[in-house]
Amino acid sequence: MLRLLALLLPLLPPPACAPEPSEQDMSLGVDWLTRYGYLPPPHPAQAQLQSPAMLRDAIKVMQRFAQLPETGLLDPLTMATMRKRRCSLPDVLGVAGLVRRRRRRRYALSGSMWKKRTLTWRVQSFPQSSSLKQDTVRSLMHYALTVWGIESGLKFQEVDSQGLTEPDILIDFARAYHQDSYPFDGQGGTLAHAFFPGEHSISGDTHFDDEEIWTYESKDGVGTDLFAVAVHEFGHALGLGHSSAPDSIMRPFYQGPVADPTKYRLSQDDREGLQQLYGKVPQTPHVEPTRKPLPPPFPPPDSPSLPVPDRCDGNFDAIANIRGETFFFKGPWFWRLQPSGQLVSPRPARLHRFWEGLPAQVKVIQAAYSRHRDGRILLFSGSQFWVFQDRQLEGAARPLAELGLPPGEEVDAVFSWPLNGKTYLVRGQRYWRYDEAAARPDPGYPRDLSLWEGAPQAPDDVTVSNTGDTYFIKGTHYWKFPKGSVKAEPDSPQPMGPQWLDCPAPSSGPRSPKDPKVTPKPGTCDCQCEINQARGQPMVPLLLPLLPLLVGGVASS
Repeated sequence: MLRLLALLLPLLPPPACAPEPSEQDMSLGVDWLTRYGYLPPPHPAQAQLQSPAMLRDAIKVMQRFAQLPETGLLDPLTMATMRKRRCSLPDVLGVAGLVRRRRRRRYALSGSMWKKRTLTWRVQSFPQSSSLKQDTVRSLMHYALTVWGIESGLKFQEVDSQGLTEPDILIDFARAYHQDSYPFDGQGGTLAHAFFPGEHSISGDTHFDDEEIWTYESKDGVGTDLFAVAVHEFGHALGLGHSSAPDSIMRPFYQGPVADPTKYRLSQDDREGLQQLYGKVPQTPHVEPTRKPLPPPFPPPDSPSLPVPDRCDGNFDAIANIRGETFFFKGPWFWRLQPSGQLVSPRPARLHRFWEGLPAQVKVIQAAYSRHRDGRILLFSGSQFWVFQDRQLEGAARPLAELGLPPGEEVDAVFSWPLNGKTYLVRGQRYWRYDEAAARPDPGYPRDLSLWEGAPQAPDDVTVSNTGDTYFIKGTHYWKFPKGSVKAEPDSPQPMGPQWLDCPAPSSGPRSPKDPKVTPKPGTCDCQCEINQARGQPMVPLLLPLLPLLVGGVASS
């Protein structure tokens, strides 16, 4: 993939006024275009590369579909659209048909439809991350199906689990990989998917990501509106593909709540697509739904009693790369950045809902890292740390003294340096070193952090990217040290918000190294942060005379 990107980058020059897309953006763009049908998947038996002209044409089609300027480039507006929450299904049903499709109509058809006029449905599992009651979920499903029935004459009958045959539309709330071709990705990203009509056992089935915070009629924008997403997915279950019409419920991107579920009606584009499959409904007043009215909406489970922090303010307590995702901790909240560089959600998740077993009295994670030798995750707060396997706590709190720090000492940052595999624990302007292989602290510490030439004093966080580059972070800026180097890049510091957190650049520069921290908190972990800031420049290690002091044995470390 990197070789392909290297070939494509010089052949797709952006206009002089636009920044050149990074390798990370190119990788995300090619993957996204392939996943959603704009590019054909690579042939498993051939090494044939996509041509630059094909990539440019695919980008233009995607931009036309999304109502964007057709530049043919992965410009910032296009990349922002690719990072939006959306349906898992492709926009283009067969790349070969892409060029031939007339755009006088915006809706797309799957080529399949139900051969009967009454369809059965059942909710097999209910959301676990939502405060919506089961009756509310069933009512929302009923009204979402009724929206389509009003315009087509189709009837939908809810059945219980005692029936002898499976319902036509089986509804599930599932997480991650769930035995189909569309695994979910946690909060944000892909929200749901449904399967087109047919004779297969999965035809018509509709799946929602159970890690989303499902709501309805949320007044503060928190969570994802279940009714709006259900109407969209049931359109797929009846045979409709995605539409590019601006007011269509079948647009692939999540558009927020649509209306009162009892009063919502389809747009003209959606009606025309549905009636192309099932014909027009007779011009007689439709029968109003018989289900009793929806109960009042419940507040979303993450409605906080404390104000939600702004990720664009920086000053994180900790940053950690865990299984390819980067976690940004601040107080009792955290954000997750996917390997693609996309935030799982712009809204933070609650600390204790994710890390099961973390004591309730722990309000701040000061540092975190993933231990390379066994994959365990260590969370630090105060003078203690906790060990997790996946999200489950293992055992009781343990003292930082086990890692070589004086009793009662705390840490600001923890990171594992790939050049020697040692773990570094930073407090203020000093650091200790721990030997993971020998499971013991190295003697002769602490030492002065000034060995890292150009690093800020008393950093908030230190992290290592997937490519091996080390990042010192303070406030809203980072200092980058290329792989194997202890000298910061000349253009450091840089603002981290635009690259990692979908935030504007700060209005002021970094705090002076002599300034105190904005908050008296410690901050980070060994995050191999998918802070992959791919700048397209070769990463040549700058081996300084001081390097042996960091890499060597006991006498020189």
